[in-house]
Amino acid sequence: MDRTLKGLFAGIISAIIMNSLDLIFFYIFNLTESRFLDWASLIMLGRIPANNFEVIYTLIIQILWTGSLGIIFSLLIPYLSSQGHILKGVLYAFLLTFVFRAVVVLSDLTPLNNISTTTSLTTVIFAIVWGVTLATILHRLD
Repeated sequence: MDRTLKGLFAGIISAIIMNSLDLIFFYIFNLTESRFLDWASLIMLGRIPANNFEVIYTLIIQILWTGSLGIIFSLLIPYLSSQGHILKGVLYAFLLTFVFRAVVVLSDLTPLNNISTTTSLTTVIFAIVWGVTLATILHRLD
């Protein structure tokens, strides 16, 4: 398996875990006011999903997009040392979260703007879970 497929595979598996946690905290615990799939929905539909089909569609898009981010990480790994892969995954996930959040704030995307501290915190935590899972899977595949 080449680096691109490894990155896609690891990114998708990690995204499924991240989105599962996100949906549990959104639907069961009601601790967040937005989901990761809402980000994909704003890009693909220009709005928050309005029905179950749109939720499933944008969830699949979000998982594939996050899988693509796994490809980028996988391609970067050979240029970094082989030590500290977990820390690198955490830093990569945090960097992406910060950049994407900056785009939302600077673009004034109203449905995702002005979120609660709980939503912000869970977004960062779940992204870090994604980064740790991504780095761990890639390390094992290598």
